[in-house]
Amino acid sequence: MITIRDVNTAEITAVKLSQLATQALIEEVNLSPKPGLVDRLNNGTHRDLTLQLMETSAYALQDSFRQMAAAAWNKKPSQQLREQLAAIGRYGEQKMLRATGKVNTHRGAIWAIGLLTAATAMVMSEKDMIEPDLKEILIIAGQIASFEDRYLPKQSTNGSKVRIKYNVRSAREEAELGFPTIAETALNAWERYSHFPHDMQQLHVLLALMSEVDDTCILHRSDMQVLKEIQYRSKFILQNGGLNTRQNWQLYFDLDDYITHHWVSPGGSADLLAATIYLQKIKQYF
Repeated sequence: MITIRDVNTAEITAVKLSQLATQALIEEVNLSPKPGLVDRLNNGTHRDLTLQLMETSAYALQDSFRQMAAAAWNKKPSQQLREQLAAIGRYGEQKMLRATGKVNTHRGAIWAIGLLTAATAMVMSEKDMIEPDLKEILIIAGQIASFEDRYLPKQSTNGSKVRIKYNVRSAREEAELGFPTIAETALNAWERYSHFPHDMQQLHVLLALMSEVDDTCILHRSDMQVLKEIQYRSKFILQNGGLNTRQNWQLYFDLDDYITHHWVSPGGSADLLAATIYLQKIKQYF
C-alpha cells in the first residue's frame, strides 16, 4: 500500500535529484580553464556553443530529470522502465533543442545523468540511507541501460560511426557496464586530489578521464593518433605531480593549444566529469 508519506517522499526526492543534476551540469561548464571545452574563459573548440547556452540547456533539462527520478521510484530495473526513461529523455532532448535553437548541448549528459538519476531514486526508495553507495548507483544504472529500448529510432550517430571505425567503447556500452570509467578512474581521482581546492580537484578528475577515455567526440573530429597524444599528455601531467607546479600548468596550456590546433573537444570526458560531480552532490546532500 502506497501512503501519502511515500508519495511526498518520492516527489521531494525527485525534485532534489533534478536540482542536483542541473547544478552538476552548470558546475561542469563553469569549471575553468578546460582544454577545448566551453568554460568561463572561452568557447573552446565550439563555434556554436557558449557558456550562457550551456546553462540555458541545463535548466531546460531539469524537469526531465525530475520525471526520470519519479518514474524509477520503487521500481526495479526492467525493459519497461528502460523504455519509459528513454521516452522521457527523448522528450527532454527536444526541450533542450528548442531552448538552444537546435544546438546539441547536452545529449550525452541526458543519457548518463538520466540513468544515474533513475538509479539513485531506485536505491533511495529501497533503503533509508544517510549516505548512498555511489558504486551501487553505478551498478544499478548499468542494469537499467542493459535492457533493450525497442522504440529507439533507427539512426546512425557520430558516436556509433566512430565506435565501428575504431572499435572503441561507446557511451551506451560504458553505461551498460556500470560506468567503469567513473567507478575506476573518476571516483578514485576525486579522492586522490581531495586535498586540492575544489576547482583544482575537478580539473584533476577531468585530466584523469582524458587520460583514459577513448573519447568519441575527439575521434569524430580527428583520429586515433590525436586521441593517444591527448591521453599521453594528460597522463604525463598527472604522473608528474599534477597541477601543483608552474611547469605542469604550462604543460596543461600546451595541451589546450594542441587540442585547439586539431580542433577537437574532449566532450565525452566532460560528460563523465559532470556525472561524477553529480554523484558527489548526491553523496553530500543525502
